[in-house]
Amino acid sequence: MQKNYYPGFFIAFEGIDGAGSSTQLELLTKTLRKEGFRVLATKEPTNNVVGGLIKGVLTDSVKLPPDSLQLLFSADRAHHLQREIIPVLAKGNVVLTDRYFFSTVAYGALDLDRNWLLDLNKNFLLPDFIFLLDISAKVSIERIKNSRFEVELFEKEEKLSKVAKNFLSLAKKFPKNTYVLDGELSKEEIADMILNFVKKSAKYKKLSG
Repeated sequence: MQKNYYPGFFIAFEGIDGAGSSTQLELLTKTLRKEGFRVLATKEPTNNVVGGLIKGVLTDSVKLPPDSLQLLFSADRAHHLQREIIPVLAKGNVVLTDRYFFSTVAYGALDLDRNWLLDLNKNFLLPDFIFLLDISAKVSIERIKNSRFEVELFEKEEKLSKVAKNFLSLAKKFPKNTYVLDGELSKEEIADMILNFVKKSAKYKKLSG
């Protein structure tokens, strides 16, 4: 992974489905905008053509082998970085993304070699912060059932348990950038912790000064 040398702040929210990454992205976006920051709130897969294909595979409406799916994720990420993320960071603004390369590797490693997946992502930008919201697979399934009817390909309890472990393993591989938070706390408690970490960073102080 490539260090973010752009003046802007790049933050990724990760975790298994139902962990609350979308909620925390929304809360931090609102807070930072109130403080005067220009914020791009985005997500992966994206809504472009490649992202649409990925969503089709995840909902089982499109059939693809696992390695082909990961190549699509890589193509989607490359486009996302070049067309949206990097231009914003280059201007000294903030990018928050709901899912990034941790998700690719954590879910992809169910079927593929983790080192191959990491190699596939090695030239992409490493976020300044990766907030990993850790919840149990059981909690994940309950939250998914309560929030939507459609269950995606990876949303089975046994698989989610393995994915959760994969996420924690990645956190150990990128310890300087990753903060593992208890995703079963209240959304307000988690949001306060995230904001506290962000405000302590040198880049935040520089941009807010």
